[in-house]
Amino acid sequence: MRRNWLLIAVSLLAMSLAVAAVACGDDDGDEAEHIDETPVVTGATADVLGIWGEEEIDDFDAMVQPWKDNTGNDVDFTGTRDINAVLTTRVEGGDPPDVAIPAALGIFQDLAREGELTPLSSCTGLDEQVRASYPQSLIDLGTVDGELYGVFMKAGNKATVWYSPSQFDANGYAVPETWDDLIALSNQIVADGMTPWSDAQEAGGGSGFPGSDWVQQIVLNQWGPDVYDQWVAHEIAYNDDRIKQSWEFFGEILLNPDYVLGGTGQALATTFSEGSLPLFSDPPEAFMHYLGSFNSGFITDPEQGFPEGLVPGEDFDFFTFPTIDPDFAGGVTGDANVMMLFNSDEVTCSFVEWMASAEAQEIWVARGGFTSLNTEVDVTAYPTDLDQKVAGQLADPDTVFRFDADDAMPSGVGGDNGAVFTGVLDYLSGGDLDAILRGIEDTFP
Repeated sequence: MRRNWLLIAVSLLAMSLAVAAVACGDDDGDEAEHIDETPVVTGATADVLGIWGEEEIDDFDAMVQPWKDNTGNDVDFTGTRDINAVLTTRVEGGDPPDVAIPAALGIFQDLAREGELTPLSSCTGLDEQVRASYPQSLIDLGTVDGELYGVFMKAGNKATVWYSPSQFDANGYAVPETWDDLIALSNQIVADGMTPWSDAQEAGGGSGFPGSDWVQQIVLNQWGPDVYDQWVAHEIAYNDDRIKQSWEFFGEILLNPDYVLGGTGQALATTFSEGSLPLFSDPPEAFMHYLGSFNSGFITDPEQGFPEGLVPGEDFDFFTFPTIDPDFAGGVTGDANVMMLFNSDEVTCSFVEWMASAEAQEIWVARGGFTSLNTEVDVTAYPTDLDQKVAGQLADPDTVFRFDADDAMPSGVGGDNGAVFTGVLDYLSGGDLDAILRGIEDTFP
């Protein structure tokens, strides 16, 4: 793919020289002899709808800039945390974007089954490119009714609990390996007169997703991949006793006012990107924060209010979600943005080809906060040992990995403004768990 983009750049340069020669009255057409006669669209704009907001927009811009330079085209990007609702409205109104990049598997599968999406095979070479560069498990996830429609990118590892190694060392705290260790550490911090946890649930239409991530990670570690798969496929009810127990484990930490800074009221009002800030105040207001691996992008961004110069591995790091059942130790849940097309116009195909490439993704990888699923991305592109640790865990063939549960559930159940996220908010607001789980179960088609 890097060769393809180099050829594009060379071709455009050659075309410019040929045009200049004609303008000067030069009849020598040698410069144009090797130009592909296929028309090249320039000056067009790709309409892209994504989930990334102000925290990540500079990284996205850096990633697409070479494509813009090489093609002469532009990108009109709209980022919204309410992407599922916005996308649904635009599709129903007959005005879909050229490309959408949500983080929900459910809406992607729904749109593909409804015939709204364009298969990758409609773009010359794109289907083959993706099949050659991505794991078969992701090809399977991106395939609906035998056609490949989606490209998975910007993965998140959600088995990550963030902390400051220097603060742990200063206070004599050890990284917990089991759930019992985690509870014991939380109690120790409380006994020392401090607060163990910071939590943040606000994310617009996605509010509640960090709590949902807690639950799914607990389900995988408590009951294992078989039960997890049955749960996601709705082969067992959402209010099954095992799922209820996992929610109660979640509540053991989040509903304990001694454990959570400011209690659930502060957690519900705090934007998820700011959830780690209390770990880096002086003195720290909290010691642990649970959020996906993308959190490193926030921690290293002073514009988000974090101190400058934080050193990964010293000032901040993550430990793997603690073991609940030893038979299922090390299980990892995660997500990824799924890129999908609504047409096969030349500009659309060109844009997606670039975005799916290792060359494009290494740009954001090098900036931090991006874990690629493209197998051709060089691990040395990751800027820190911590980033390589995240990527290595996802790439490890021994890791039991499962896709984000609520993202894989039907629209209306999972995803933005879905019953699961609403259920998390209700639970943290003091709602009855049995009623909440029954309500989620009732929303399944």
